[in-house]
Amino acid sequence: MKPINRRHLLASLGVLGGSSIFSGCGQNLSGMDVGRARSEDGPTELPSPTSAPWSYQPIEPEAVGQTAYRIYPEGGCMYAVVGSVIGELADKVGDPFRSFPVEMMRYGDGGVGAWGSLCGIVNGGSALIGLFHREKSKETREELITDLCAWYETTSLPKFVPTEPGWFDEAEPSVAGSVLCHISTAEWCKATGFEAFCVEKKERCRRMAADGAMKIVDILNRKARDESCDFARLSPETKSCVDCHGPRDIQDAMGKMNCSTCHQFDKRHP
Repeated sequence: MKPINRRHLLASLGVLGGSSIFSGCGQNLSGMDVGRARSEDGPTELPSPTSAPWSYQPIEPEAVGQTAYRIYPEGGCMYAVVGSVIGELADKVGDPFRSFPVEMMRYGDGGVGAWGSLCGIVNGGSALIGLFHREKSKETREELITDLCAWYETTSLPKFVPTEPGWFDEAEPSVAGSVLCHISTAEWCKATGFEAFCVEKKERCRRMAADGAMKIVDILNRKARDESCDFARLSPETKSCVDCHGPRDIQDAMGKMNCSTCHQFDKRHP
């Protein structure tokens, strides 16, 4: 696939000229008038967005990674992950991806508005899973999201190496240990000795966004090509925590994150 420059990408996403992403104000993603969901007698049922042709087609991970790295400065990690995938599909398929409001994904930068919560890479990747598997079961979506989160928690990142580094020539990797931006950054600072607001950290996150874009494409590609394919599961340690503290036993905790990153256990703990 030929390289996509910034103007081409933004044009594909419908943010240039007369194709403003907000030209459809009053319409939902299925192109149906939301206003029609309210009658004189009061609110009625909203139209289902599942009628829209937001169907995924396998795309090339490396091309998506390069695009994610290139557009990262325009909106951060979540924007880069979603924008690169949607942009590639807009180039390959056309509508409806040309009109996707990708700029809204800027909210995920810095762990949701710089709050250090869910990393935008995981947030954006999960949003794409929700978009392309909206008609599937909750279990299917959770299976794919688990694969993404387990990869993020346990993989030494970044691995991506840009052809032309934007901010710094190198980016030292580390294991995040959590899907939370705050912990991911802290673990990187601890492992590398760099500060959280340095240019080296910015380069690290920019490359991780490219890694995340390629990972979500890998997940979506595998599922599109083989409905029965296997995905990552919880680690035995985390599963034992979830089994004990989850809905079947003590019922005092909810989640699937790596427990030992935040919680300290003594030798008496099972």
